[in-house]
Amino acid sequence: MLKGLKWVGVTVLGMGVLVGGVLLVSWLMPVPAEERRALQVMEAGLPAMAPERNAFPAIWLLDHDGMTPAQIQAQTAEDARRWAPGPARGAAPAGDAVAVETHVAKVTPATRWCRRDVSACLAAVRADADAVAQAHAGHDGLHARIAALGEDDHYRSLFVPDTAMPFPAFQVLMERTSWHALAHVRGNSTQALQGTCEDIRTGRMLMARSDSVLVAMVGSAMAERNAGLFTEILAELPAGAAVPATCQQALVAPTVAELDLCLPMRGEFAFVRAAMANQPALEQAQGWLHVEGKTQARNAWQMSRTCGAKVQAQIHDDRPVQLPAAPSIWSLACVANAAGCMTLAISEPAYDDYSLRMQDAGAQLRLAGAMLWLHGQPRGQTDALARLAAMPQALRSTQRPPQLSADGQRVQVPRYGRAGDGGPPWVSAALPQAWRPH
Repeated sequence: MLKGLKWVGVTVLGMGVLVGGVLLVSWLMPVPAEERRALQVMEAGLPAMAPERNAFPAIWLLDHDGMTPAQIQAQTAEDARRWAPGPARGAAPAGDAVAVETHVAKVTPATRWCRRDVSACLAAVRADADAVAQAHAGHDGLHARIAALGEDDHYRSLFVPDTAMPFPAFQVLMERTSWHALAHVRGNSTQALQGTCEDIRTGRMLMARSDSVLVAMVGSAMAERNAGLFTEILAELPAGAAVPATCQQALVAPTVAELDLCLPMRGEFAFVRAAMANQPALEQAQGWLHVEGKTQARNAWQMSRTCGAKVQAQIHDDRPVQLPAAPSIWSLACVANAAGCMTLAISEPAYDDYSLRMQDAGAQLRLAGAMLWLHGQPRGQTDALARLAAMPQALRSTQRPPQLSADGQRVQVPRYGRAGDGGPPWVSAALPQAWRPH
C-alpha cells in the first residue's frame, strides 16, 4: 500500500511540475509582433481634431431647448466633470446625467413613425398626418439643432471612458425622419429632400469619424434610413424635378474609410479597456491566469482587424467582410492568460455583424445615389436595369448588382447583415417615377 501511495505522490508531483512548466512557458511567450503593432496604434488614440467642430456637446444636449452654444459647451463640460470616475471606479455620481434638466425644457422626440422599414413611411404619415404634425408641434428648435449637426466634422465624447459613463439619447437623432415625410406629403418636397440629405450627411460623419462602435452604428442607421426615405420621396416627383444641391454632396459613393470602423474602434478600445479594468474576476486572476499586457495586445489586434489590407479590399469590392479568425483560446499562449482570452472570446463574434451592417448602409447610400443619377437621365426606350449598367463606377457593386423587385417598382440588393426586428432581407430603393414600368 505504501508503495502505491508513493507512486500516487510521484504522479501528482510530476503533474504539478508539468502544469507549472506549461504555465511558465506560456507566461514567458512574447506578445506576437502583429499584436504589438496593433496595440501601439490603439494606444495612440484618435487623431486630433478641432474641438469646436465636435458634435458631442450638441448631441449630448440635443433634446434640451433654449440653450445657447456657449451654454451647451459649458453644461457638457460640467456634466463630464461630474461623471469623471473617482476612487470607486464605475461609481455613478448622485443626480441626473444632465444637471441642467431641472431648469431647461426637454423635448420628447417624435420617433413613432418611419422607423426600420422606410418603404412604408410615406403611407404611414399620410394616414396619420394630423397626429404626426401634432407630435412635431413646438419642435422647431430641435429640428434646427439636428440640421446644424451637419456642420460638425467629428464626434468625441468628453466623458472619461468608464463602464458607468452615460451616452446621449441617440434616438433623438431620428426625430426629423417623419417630419421630412410630412413636409413632402403636405407639398413641400424640396424641404423634405433637403432635410433627408442633411441627416444623411450627419449620419455619414458619425459612421466615419466617431469614437465608438455604438455611435458609428447609430450614424449608419441615420444615414441608411434617410437615404431610403430620399428615394421614396424622389419616386413620387415628376421627371426633371429639381433636387437640392445638398443631395448631390450627401449621396456621393461611400468610401472604404466610412465603412471600415477603423477610427470608431480606436475609441471603442479605450472603453473596453476601462470595462475590463472593472472586472473583479480579471483583477483576482492577475498574475495567475491573467496577463494584462497580453490581454490588451490581443484585444487591440482583435479590434483592428477591419483595418487590415484583406478586409479593406473586401469592403472596397463590396464582398461580405470575413474578419481573420481570432487565435484559439486553447493555444499555449492562453494557458497563462486564460481569463483574458476567454473574456475577449465572448465579444469577438459581434464584430463580424457590425462590419456587415456598415456594408449594408453603404449599399443603401449607393442605391440612393444611383436613383438620384437615374432621376436625371432621359428614359428613351431603355429599361431601368439597362440604364443603371451605365451609372458612375463608384456607385456600382459587382457583388451586389441591383435587381428589380417582384412588382418592378424598386431596385434591391441582398442584405449582408442581420435584418433584426422584422427588418427587410433586402436593401432597396424606390425607382424614380419615370423609370417605373407602365
